[in-house]
Amino acid sequence: MPDKPPEHGTRIEIIRFIKVKGRACIREISRALCLTPMGVRRHLDRLQRLGMIRAERQRGARGRPADVWLLTELGDSLFPKTYDRFSVELIRSVASLDGPQKVNLLFEQRREHLLERFAGRMKGKGRKACIQEAVAILCEEGYMAEFRQLRSHSFLITEHNCAIAQVAREYPQACEAELCFLGRMLQADVERQAHALKGDLECSYLVRFPARRNSAP
Repeated sequence: MPDKPPEHGTRIEIIRFIKVKGRACIREISRALCLTPMGVRRHLDRLQRLGMIRAERQRGARGRPADVWLLTELGDSLFPKTYDRFSVELIRSVASLDGPQKVNLLFEQRREHLLERFAGRMKGKGRKACIQEAVAILCEEGYMAEFRQLRSHSFLITEHNCAIAQVAREYPQACEAELCFLGRMLQADVERQAHALKGDLECSYLVRFPARRNSAP
C-alpha cells in the first residue's frame, strides 16, 4: 500500500482540484483524492486560514445548503503567471538606463509606499494584535504567512511562499527591503531566521518588541 502523501502535497492537490473544477464541495474532493471527509475538512480549514480558499454557501435541489470551496486571488496566484518575469524585465531596464543605484532607490520607494499604505492598520494595537495584522497583510500580499508567539515580547513569523521570489533571486535588495519593512511597520527588532533563497524551506523572522511597549498584550 503506497505511503500517504505529505500534508503539503495533499493541500496542493486540493488546490489543483478546486482550480480545475472552479468550485468543489468536501464530498467531491474526498472522492477524487481518496481522503476521508474529516481529513479534507482539516486541510480546507488550514488553506482557508492561509487565505488560499474561501467558502460559499450553495443551496442544492434537496436538503440543507452546503458549502462549496473556491480559490481566492492568492490561491489562484499559485498557478503559472508571467508577472514575475515582467517585473524582472522592468527592473533590468531601470538598471540598464539609470544604473544600480536607481534600482536600490526603486526598492526603497516601494518600501515607503507599503509603509504608508499599511501604517493605519497598526495604530493603537498591542504586540500580538500588531503581529496578527502584519501576518494578515503578508497573506494579502501572497506570502502565505503565519506566526507563533515565543515569549511575551517575541514572535516568529514564517512565510511559506515568496511572492517575489524571481525578483529576489536576481535582486537581493528586495529581501533587505522586506526585512526593513517589517521592522519599521512593527516598530520592533526583526531578525531573519531562515531564508528560502539560501536553501531553507521557508523564510522566517524573529520579531522582538521593546519591553516598554506594554500598553496592550
